Amino acid sequence: MTTILKHLPVGQRIGIAFSGGLDTSAALLWMRQKGAVPYAYTANLGQPDEEDYDAIPRRAMEYGAENARLIDCRKQLVAEGIAAIQCGAFHNTTGGLTYFNTTPLGRAVTGTMLVAAMKEDGVNIWGDG
Repeated sequence: MTTILKHLPVGQRIGIAFSGGLDTSAALLWMRQKGAVPYAYTANLGQPDEEDYDAIPRRAMEYGAENARLIDCRKQLVAEGIAAIQCGAFHNTTGGLTYFNTTPLGRAVTGTMLVAAMKEDGVNIWGDG
């Protein structure tokens, strides 16, 4: 059953999709300071702008995560991307150029795979970061 919580559940495990940026770092620290037990999950989608994926979970631990995991989502993103290309989904044209918009695929893969990891860890409350 889906529930939107109005208060931070003190003493309970809460999973957060953790990018390592300012917003998710502040959210994680705030949850810990307010008595929650935050678990941080980072999706590796193979983005070229991230220099060191392994550093992100360490950063989460510095901000108060009870546990932090890096989830390799690359194979699943490739599988979903190939399926989208095969069926012509997300076919966009801008400035006269055609491209495939994979951002929605990345979000779907991230959400699905991070929630699966949270389930493995017994985390039943999720904040999207």
